[in-house]
Amino acid sequence: MENRSLYHAMSTYSLIKKLSKDTTRSIFFVCLATSVVGMSLGSLAASYGLALWIPLCLSVFVLAGTAEFIFIGFLAVGGSPIAAAIAGLLVNLRHLPFGIAVNELIRGKYSRYFGAHIMNDESVLFGMAQPDFETKKAAYWLCGISIMLSWPLGVTAGYFIGTAIPDPKTFGLDAIFPAILIALTFNALKNKSTRKAAFAGSTLALMTTPFLVSGLPILISLFGLIFGRKK
Repeated sequence: MENRSLYHAMSTYSLIKKLSKDTTRSIFFVCLATSVVGMSLGSLAASYGLALWIPLCLSVFVLAGTAEFIFIGFLAVGGSPIAAAIAGLLVNLRHLPFGIAVNELIRGKYSRYFGAHIMNDESVLFGMAQPDFETKKAAYWLCGISIMLSWPLGVTAGYFIGTAIPDPKTFGLDAIFPAILIALTFNALKNKSTRKAAFAGSTLALMTTPFLVSGLPILISLFGLIFGRKK
């Protein structure tokens, strides 16, 4: 068992070495931005007078930023934890198509459970943006594990800092996420069908944003795939 684990770790490391420097650098900056947003969540929880274990457990066991903000917001105004959990689940319904997309990257008797846990917008996008299966898998796992570590660290640091960093927008670091995501989609947009689907999906998301809670417009944008399908 120990030799098998060692072999798996070495093979994973060899795959990561195949990633380009630009990809690893982008993953680093995404994780840096993630930790800053995590500090914002921890600071928010502290300002509401919540115990540290609440945001810390969310960051470790849930590992879904928007859902955690919603959950803490519900608790802060005296809402039911059950209602907060349901709202978080609705926001994260986009993980269903994510799971289908990365199914091949997390296959394994035990690795699929851990691989599903580290699944998020960034790890899926970095994985899908790579040119071949091996680099897709390496990027997905590297980004997922890095965010799994940086998010709770940021949440814990933010809790102790308190309200010193109430909003990551103060530093402009919130722009790192969309900038990197847009850059990673450029190659895919060379395909005509992909462009049509992306335009239709983004239009649907923009139209529904004023009426739906955060996260759901992204789910609605998946209907844009209908317009991009090949005849």
